[in-house]
Amino acid sequence: MGSVSAAGQKVWLITGCSSGFGQEIALAALARGDVVVATARNPSKLADLAAKGAITEQLDVTDSDENLAHIVARILQRTERIDILVNNAGYILAGGVEECGRDEVQSVFSTNVFGQLNVIRAVLPVLRKQRSGVVANLGSIGGWYGSAAAGLYCATKACASMLSESLRAEVAHLGIQVTCIEPGYFRTNFLDQGHKVHAANTIEELSDGVNPTLGAFQAVNHNQPGDPAKGAKLIVEALTGTGRVEGRELPPRFVLGNDAYRIVKGHIENNTKHLEAWKDLTTTTDHDDVQS
Repeated sequence: MGSVSAAGQKVWLITGCSSGFGQEIALAALARGDVVVATARNPSKLADLAAKGAITEQLDVTDSDENLAHIVARILQRTERIDILVNNAGYILAGGVEECGRDEVQSVFSTNVFGQLNVIRAVLPVLRKQRSGVVANLGSIGGWYGSAAAGLYCATKACASMLSESLRAEVAHLGIQVTCIEPGYFRTNFLDQGHKVHAANTIEELSDGVNPTLGAFQAVNHNQPGDPAKGAKLIVEALTGTGRVEGRELPPRFVLGNDAYRIVKGHIENNTKHLEAWKDLTTTTDHDDVQS
C-alpha cells in the first residue's frame, strides 16, 4: 500500500494512546494535519481516535522484539516512514520502597523502562535509514527527585531521562533528535485506580513516611493544575519545530508545566547548595600528581 502521508505532514507513532497524554498528543497531532499511528494494548479503546482519522494498532510495549518489529513493518506498509516516536505508555506504582514486591517492581520496570527500550529498538532502525526523526520518551518531574511512596516510579522515570540523554548523544550525527518529556501534574486519569497501582504489601512502621504522599495523590487527582490539551499542543509544536518553538533547540529534558518548572528549579538549587557545602572535602580525593 502506498504512503498515506503528504508533503509537510509528519508521521507519528505513539504508544499508550487509550487515555491521558498519549490520547491528547494524538489529538493535537491530528489537529495539525499529521498522520498519527495510535497504539494501545487494547485497540478497542482507540475508537474515538480512529473516528478522528488516526491509524490504530495493537501494541504492547512488553512484547517480544520479533513481534514489535513485525508491528513496525506493518505500520510502514501504510505510512512508508515514521517521523516522530512518542514513548508514552507507563503507569505509577505507589507504595514505600520496601513495600513494593519483587514482581510489582519488575512489572513497572518492564513497562516504564524496558518497554521504552523495546520500542526504541523496533523503531530506531527506521529513523537511522531515513537519517531523520525524533524520539520522545515520557519521563516525569519524578525523574528529578525521589518521592516517598513513589520511589519505584521515580526510579523508572530517572531511567527514561538518562537513557534519553545517552541515546541523544549516540544518534545526533544521524539527524535524529531525542528528548525526554518531563511533565508536572496534569489533569489526566493518571492517578486513577488502574493507572496507579498500589503495592499489595503494607508496612505499618512506614506509614508516617508513606501516607502523606498517598493522601496527596488522592487530594490532587483531577485537581492537577496542568491542562493536558495545552501541554499536548506544546509537545506537538516542540517535536515538529513549529509554531511558538520555531527556531528553538529541542532540549534533552523538556520540563512541562509551571509546577514542574518550580519543582525542578528548586531541586537544582538545593542540590547546588549541598554540592558547594561539601566542596572543600569532596574535591580533595584526586591523586597528588593530578593538576586541578
